[in-house]
Amino acid sequence: MFNRLLVEVKNGSFYCFYMSEHLIGTSLGQMDNFNGSMSDLPQVLPASVEPFSGWCLPSATAINEHQDQCINPDSFATFLGLLESVPFHGFGANNGTEEISFPDSSYVLKKKFGRGAFGEVWLAFHWNCYQGSNATSWIQEDENTSKSGGHTNGYADNSTSTDHHDANGPDNSFILKRIMVERGPTVYLSGLREKHFGELFLNAYSISGSSSSAQTSSSQSASSELNLSEEGLKHIARYIEYFESRYNDIWLVFHHEGVSLSKLMYTVEEAENIPTGEKAKEASHGQILRPSNWWTWLKTTESGKEEMRRIIWQLLLGLKACHDRNITHRDIKPENMVICLEDLKSGRCLKGAPKGDYNFKTKMRIIDFGSALDEFTMKHYYGSAGPSRAEQTHDYAPPEAIMNSSWHRGPTSLTLKYDMWSVGVVMLEMILGSPNVFDISSVTRALLDQHIRGWSENFKELAYKLRSFMEMCILIPGSSLKHGGGSSKQGGGISLASWKCSEEFFGEQIKSRDPLKIGFPNVWALRLVRSLLQWYPEDRVSVDEALQHPYFQPPPSS
Repeated sequence: MFNRLLVEVKNGSFYCFYMSEHLIGTSLGQMDNFNGSMSDLPQVLPASVEPFSGWCLPSATAINEHQDQCINPDSFATFLGLLESVPFHGFGANNGTEEISFPDSSYVLKKKFGRGAFGEVWLAFHWNCYQGSNATSWIQEDENTSKSGGHTNGYADNSTSTDHHDANGPDNSFILKRIMVERGPTVYLSGLREKHFGELFLNAYSISGSSSSAQTSSSQSASSELNLSEEGLKHIARYIEYFESRYNDIWLVFHHEGVSLSKLMYTVEEAENIPTGEKAKEASHGQILRPSNWWTWLKTTESGKEEMRRIIWQLLLGLKACHDRNITHRDIKPENMVICLEDLKSGRCLKGAPKGDYNFKTKMRIIDFGSALDEFTMKHYYGSAGPSRAEQTHDYAPPEAIMNSSWHRGPTSLTLKYDMWSVGVVMLEMILGSPNVFDISSVTRALLDQHIRGWSENFKELAYKLRSFMEMCILIPGSSLKHGGGSSKQGGGISLASWKCSEEFFGEQIKSRDPLKIGFPNVWALRLVRSLLQWYPEDRVSVDEALQHPYFQPPPSS
């Protein structure tokens, strides 16, 4: 069933948006399973706890985050020494054993919404209310598309799709996102932030288009920088409109841009089909993610490797458009990277992964600016405590955002580095074909559990992640405390890691975790990831430096 929204837009005209099935559903609910998870720190920290501004372990809930528990550098050094003391065990074969009440009759919904943490996302058709016949034909076309197995909510793997075009592609369909303001002011403010950034980029795109046509020739370097910045705007979600109901519900309207990178990368398998012995963690919500055929193509063919390079390049271009305006997105992840594989013959997005001899071009856009921040939103659209962990996705958040709730109060140049860490995690996820980038082996976990018995589960998860950072040479004992005053021979008495942290070791680590045992496509990809996944934000490359990295030489073609 389809549901109609009657909307009066700014010029006084009335339009209807016909609602199709929700696009994101419960995946939004996984936005931050770590919300509040850093509360209830144990009293058995390895050393005395005393205030130290450099290292703050979060001990409060997302609502009251200013009450962080801090430890001094020597205490933290001792803690890291404990994590490092467990012998190394890699991933090789030898070691791995309510219904919504709407205020008037214009809002008729007969289908229950799929809900996430902050909003509901719907596919919609832009239709003038007086053109009923056209709407009927669109509905029938969508029903036929659904029966063929390729509806926008379930992009089939390329082995199951019979119609490879998205019948309701970006040219004639839109995304409607309702911000669930009934969940409180925090959610309401997220809607205002997304509206703010949508209008900001809409205006920037309009200005960029007009200025490009009137631009005179200038120095080659300045022109190139300007072109990259303008190109970056093409990789941001295209905002159209927003409206509110008389009950202050916020609805945001965007162009439909394609399918998320996560849906291209993974196929979903029901939990009951999982072989015995696999980790229950992977089967949360009754489903497990498996690498798709598209991911295998990405890893094993030259054209696939070039496609990976192109996607990361476009992600960085989109971030350049943000960072040039001092905007930190703060939620870069595959779910927020929407991709249109545009068939050059029809001009329409392919439905899911391509099959056969399709000639297509890739366009990636960054979506969901509800967690983003800039100077204006910091002053007007965040609470007095500022951004909270409830608005970030833990698996893609950098160390400073996990360890210190006041990370955002530093210089803007460092705040922007949050996104660069997230890019590094996305790259690793594309290399590994798994969202569990920072897992440790079951053997290492079991040995580590012997040392942290009695600690809260949330603090144990932090210990596992820090240990994973060590194994990936992100957190190097004895050297990663340079800003905290720690010493490898004092306080906690940390020694150098029992394994050699080198480029070769890191490459072998990733190769052993890769189900295809391929690892990085080349050394430049490895070095780019290492430059992005630096423990301290000042050590990470900026977006401009990343775009100049040898991995992108020559730059990918569009």
